[in-house]
Amino acid sequence: MIYQQKGIMIRQTNYSESSRIITILNEEGVMVPLMARGFNKPKSSFIVLRQGFKEALFTYNRFKGIGTLNEVDVISHFKGINEDFEMFAYGSYIMEYVTKILNDEDVTPKDYELLMKAFKLLEKKDENEKNATTAMVAAKLMPRYGIEINVDECALCGSREYNVFSHYSFKYHSVVCDHCLDEETLERSVHIGNRIIYLAAYMKNARLDLINSINVAPENGRKLLKFTELIYDEYAGVYFKARRLIT
Repeated sequence: MIYQQKGIMIRQTNYSESSRIITILNEEGVMVPLMARGFNKPKSSFIVLRQGFKEALFTYNRFKGIGTLNEVDVISHFKGINEDFEMFAYGSYIMEYVTKILNDEDVTPKDYELLMKAFKLLEKKDENEKNATTAMVAAKLMPRYGIEINVDECALCGSREYNVFSHYSFKYHSVVCDHCLDEETLERSVHIGNRIIYLAAYMKNARLDLINSINVAPENGRKLLKFTELIYDEYAGVYFKARRLIT
């Protein structure tokens, strides 16, 4: 059966001297392994896939197991990401957040939508802050990693006033407002700041299709990403190789 689907290559491995097996994530959120014959040949029609991230229209034959790639038509070259080492590092970090939770049992097109949204935001690097864009992906994927955090109301009094939120408590798994801070509630708490907590809540709760730009101060973007990384370190314990590329 012949398929034609939008997707992005998420991994590749050499199969023979001339061929590779690639895996694409298609727009339905399904991982599809494909044999790309002649991939390594100098005049291969698949040369566009060799470097960088590309959203493309993939045409392939598949019945069961590994399919056979026939044709690739690039939709988005993501030059702003692929031609800038720093932006490519952030793109790799985002890609790793998404691919680590992919499996054949829990399939959703939201994974592909989130990845493409993030890449399109990164692509417009003069309009969107790279750390905050990465933090958005981390925040949206927390439930997929089994992480549930409360950044919307104080764990003790229920206040929802962000201007009095300054600390996140790993004891209560929640924000704690300034009025409820004391020696006991400060135990296993970290100072985050009300602006960063507000941004974290926005990234967690806002509908993806309504996020068209992430224009925040670079310092706030860095702090927001550090906060989300702190949450992952505490609750998920997942190691991301690309994290070391981010300065």
